[in-house]
Amino acid sequence: MGRYDGTKIKLPPFKRIEAHLMQRRCDSLVYYTAQYDLSKTLPYIEEYNKKHNLDKSERLTLFQLFLLACSRAIAQHPKVNRFITGRNYYQRNRINIAFVVKKKLTLEGKSTMMKMDFHPFDTTESVRHRFHHLVHRARSDKGNDTEGLINFFGKLPRGILMFLVKILKFIDFLGLMPKDLIEGDPLFSSAIVANLGSVGLSGTIIHHLYEWGNASVFLTLNRIRKIPVVNEETDQIEIHKVVDVGVAIDERIAEGIYFHHTLSDLKTFMENPKQLEIPSSISPETLAELKLRDFSSLPHIDLARERSIGAMFAEDLTSTTIEHLS
Repeated sequence: MGRYDGTKIKLPPFKRIEAHLMQRRCDSLVYYTAQYDLSKTLPYIEEYNKKHNLDKSERLTLFQLFLLACSRAIAQHPKVNRFITGRNYYQRNRINIAFVVKKKLTLEGKSTMMKMDFHPFDTTESVRHRFHHLVHRARSDKGNDTEGLINFFGKLPRGILMFLVKILKFIDFLGLMPKDLIEGDPLFSSAIVANLGSVGLSGTIIHHLYEWGNASVFLTLNRIRKIPVVNEETDQIEIHKVVDVGVAIDERIAEGIYFHHTLSDLKTFMENPKQLEIPSSISPETLAELKLRDFSSLPHIDLARERSIGAMFAEDLTSTTIEHLS
């Protein structure tokens, strides 16, 4: 019986031994910072919201575009969707990203973590729609599964909690973590994203990975700021709005050149958001390497809606994906 959230993969001996020499994620961290020029991105968001007549409760935001760009970069580079548990390598069978939602945008407002599933051919509209659905649910009185888990474990006496955590870590080491715990815990995800710009923090902040769970990537979207930029055509200085992104990656899951291409594509998606309106072109070989479960069964995925996005070829691409994943 294999893990609920991943498929065990075989790797060359040199790669396998890394998980024994560097046993923890904190032993294997690589930090990276990038800067995205928002000259096209911010006007695009404003135009998109006006075109679709979206109010504050439904509007497209920079954070939503970032989530979509991250999911698309993962879908096109399957190795980034791997994780290591019990010193074994696994290919995650879903693309999901965790992030924090504040129930109220105040100092006293409570926060909760959400885990959002992504379709390999997601588009701007499909992600915007699903994001608002999840955030509305998180801010409601019902909350989400994560809050229930935290409330349950947090009320246990210290000794029992210590013992229970050790048991759960051992069960996870064996690859037998229960489905309900994996589903309800955002730290079992493809990546964790923090929208630090929304709380006004300045500077470029990079967040560490957690030993609990199995997320191999942590990204921070920092505050938008202005910088002087030299226009290469006119040699004139212009003021551009940019955003800095901090990335922490478990280096064991892939090679440096692979990370380079993944992060370069992420930057391209963010600086040219128009291309995110149509489904990505992913080869059957890449889809097979992703080893995704049939995404029509994933929570919060409205496959009929996805198929209607992206004009005529969206239907063909989605049908091809299901054929190769089934």
